[in-house]
Formats: sequence, structure tokens, C-alpha cells
Amino acid sequence: MRRLIYILGVLTLTVIVAAAIGLGVLFYRGHALDAGSKAFVDGAVSAIATNWSEEELLDRATPELRETTRPDELGALFAALSRLGRLVRYEGATGGATMSYMAGSGSTVSAFYVAKARCENGTAIFRILLVRRAGRWMINGFHVDSAPRGKPLQRI
Repeated sequence: MRRLIYILGVLTLTVIVAAAIGLGVLFYRGHALDAGSKAFVDGAVSAIATNWSEEELLDRATPELRETTRPDELGALFAALSRLGRLVRYEGATGGATMSYMAGSGSTVSAFYVAKARCENGTAIFRILLVRRAGRWMINGFHVDSAPRGKPLQRI
């Protein structure tokens, strides 16, 4: 009986140590994903909003986003956004990355950020959805709320 209790104690301790190590790795990896995704968003928003460039968005977009976005819709969006003028000051992004695992389809790493920028003629608030594929962040959703100076925000 004493031997059985000893074996169960060792097994329990092994499971606890393995779980602690797993959580430590998960937290470390999560922090690295947050830092990488935030740096990606900061660079992407600055590149896109500096001259309101469709090409900068498409260079960073997932194939799915490129396929579902019609060129005329994208052109109209960027024509409307260009009325805000060039980027004057990027005020940063808030958000973070998420890791998930689905049986049968594997793991997914995504991130969601809200970023704010001041432009020559108003303010833009970006809502950006990212996914990580093959070690690379890509934009899978891009929405902008904008407001010309002195007017309330409007969704574009």
C-alpha cells in the first residue's frame, strides 16, 4: 500500500511539473506573438495610411481577403480615406494575439488590434484582424472608422 501511494505521488508530481512547464512555454510564446503582431500592425498602418495605398494593404493581405475584395470596392474605400489626407501621427495599437486548437483542423494563431492615427484632415481608427501562416502575419480583416476634423466618426 505504501508503495502504491509513493507511485501515485510521483506521478502526480510529474503531471504538475509538466503542466507548469507547459504553461510557462505557452505564456512565453504568447508574449512573443503579441510583440510580433503589434509590430506588424504598427508597420502596416503606417505604410497604408502614409499615402492611403491599396498596394500596401494588398501586399500584407491573406489570399482570402484579396479574393473577396473587389477592386472597385477597394478603390472606393481608399478614395474616401484619402480625403483624410496623409498620416500626420500614428498613435499606436491596442490588442493581442490568440492561439486556438480545433480537433481535426489543427491550431490557429490570430490577432485583433484597434489602432488610431491622426491625418491632415481628420482621425482614422483601424480595426485589423491578423492571422499567422507559415511564420508570417497577414491581414485578414481591415476596417476603418474615420472622422473629418470637427465631425463624429463614420464607418467606412
